[in-house]
Amino acid sequence: MNFSAKRGETVLKKGIYVVDNRYADEIEQAFGDWGIFIPTIPCKELAEPVSGHPDMVLFPDGKGTTVCAPSVFDGYQALLSPLGIKLVQGKKSLLQDYPGDVAYNVLNVGGFAFARWDSADEEIVSLLSRQNICTVSVAQGYSKCSAMVAGTGVVTADASIAGAAEGAGLSVLVIEPGHIELPGYGYGFIGGATGMLNENNLAVFGDLHTHPQGAEIRRFAESCGVNCREIPGRPLVDVGTILCVGYV
Repeated sequence: MNFSAKRGETVLKKGIYVVDNRYADEIEQAFGDWGIFIPTIPCKELAEPVSGHPDMVLFPDGKGTTVCAPSVFDGYQALLSPLGIKLVQGKKSLLQDYPGDVAYNVLNVGGFAFARWDSADEEIVSLLSRQNICTVSVAQGYSKCSAMVAGTGVVTADASIAGAAEGAGLSVLVIEPGHIELPGYGYGFIGGATGMLNENNLAVFGDLHTHPQGAEIRRFAESCGVNCREIPGRPLVDVGTILCVGYV
């Protein structure tokens, strides 16, 4: 059953999304109306629980260019180039342990990019500089998966990201940590359980009702002009972001 669009609703702008290979079938079943879903190529350098997380190996700039970790570059080039996505090979090879695993985990929202820049890949820094995106340093290396993007709004449990985003003038909702599954770890992050489908629609891998602040998260997204597309009854799971890399 597909929960992504209401009955009779037409999806006009279809995206190209990269999603964790372990959940790809379920994600496509739930959100398939919205576009093309590409399963990830597992990254052997990363810890197994996050080896299929797209936000650990890919940084899309939102304008058709994506920076990719070197070890999986050839595989993604073969998958994404025929769809019109320009791929740039990153310089940094990933390592299993933090912060060697966060080089591509960069939050890009509202004209600002948030990351632990001492660990970020230089190709991302160069790309953002050419686009005049303001780079903001945060203590949280997992900045992309730690923050749900709702238009130009940010939902996060991380104090560093919340403070930096507020300082940049973005709308921010701070939530309590936890209540999101990530097999292999104690809990996951809200950003990793979500992903923008297009400018006005957000995919949620699970049901916000399963989060104690779910109603508040939904209202915040709506205040930012974003509709939450959820999977009723399913616990929230961090799948490394439902990552849009372009549109068809």
